[in-house]
Amino acid sequence: MMLASLTDASAQDSATDPPLPGNPLTRMMSGLNPMNWQMPKLKMPTMSTFLPSKDEKERVITKKDSLVDEVSMTAKKSWLRTKDTLNPMRLIPAGFRQDSQTAPAPAAKQQGGFFSNLFSPFPKSEDDEVNRSVNEFLKQEPVR
Repeated sequence: MMLASLTDASAQDSATDPPLPGNPLTRMMSGLNPMNWQMPKLKMPTMSTFLPSKDEKERVITKKDSLVDEVSMTAKKSWLRTKDTLNPMRLIPAGFRQDSQTAPAPAAKQQGGFFSNLFSPFPKSEDDEVNRSVNEFLKQEPVR
């Protein structure tokens, strides 16, 4: 029984190597001997296999250009959506929105702010409002 299983366990390929003389047990034992082993025949790589071909270079350049366009378009769309989402007019309820046909309120006459009224409670006279120039200042009589 053991002899039958050893005959089926041939380690060598009969198509590539000529059959060794002797019985199958001798052939199997010679296949297990490291002195009979052969290195596999591999094709050595060349630099042309490592470097990209001309077609590959053109494909990469085209892909890079389209990637830049795609990223810039995505950024523009994202910014427009952000501006639209955070638009304060969208946050105002529809009933409180001002119609575009209504006229804006007339601007009130500017009369000084809170602090100017606080520190000068008396109204200015029209004589004080005359614009003075540097020459008029220099023409003043010196104070003695």
